[in-house]
Amino acid sequence: MSGHDLCDAVSIKADTTKVRDALTTLHGLKAWTMAEVSGGGTVGAKWSLKYANGPKFVWEIIAHDADKISWKCVEGPGDSVGTRVTYSFSQTPDGRVHLSLAHEGWPHQEGNFTKCNALWGMMLHQLRTFAEHGRVAPAYS
Repeated sequence: MSGHDLCDAVSIKADTTKVRDALTTLHGLKAWTMAEVSGGGTVGAKWSLKYANGPKFVWEIIAHDADKISWKCVEGPGDSVGTRVTYSFSQTPDGRVHLSLAHEGWPHQEGNFTKCNALWGMMLHQLRTFAEHGRVAPAYS
């Protein structure tokens, strides 16, 4: 994919199934994204995420494999449409799930690119807290 990419990662003390459920189920996405969520998590389906007093994103699920899940933005603010997020799974030597995120295809490194860079770090922390504890930390809720 051409353009600029955002990359982030987090290690999670939970089994892979819990992490995958956080990315592929309505309950999971509602918990850690803190958005109004609708849709489904199978390939070809779309997730709609509407943030209170904020933007709405619609993501089409384009891959759902054992080692990765990919979404393509089909509706959103600024230059987000057409970008792709890929979550990749691996195991750490101590048994944690290593979740890598790549948000690819930004046309430049300005505006929403820099905003999303900061937001993904926070969001992955929320995902980790949800997968490990079944809820998001009070500081974020």
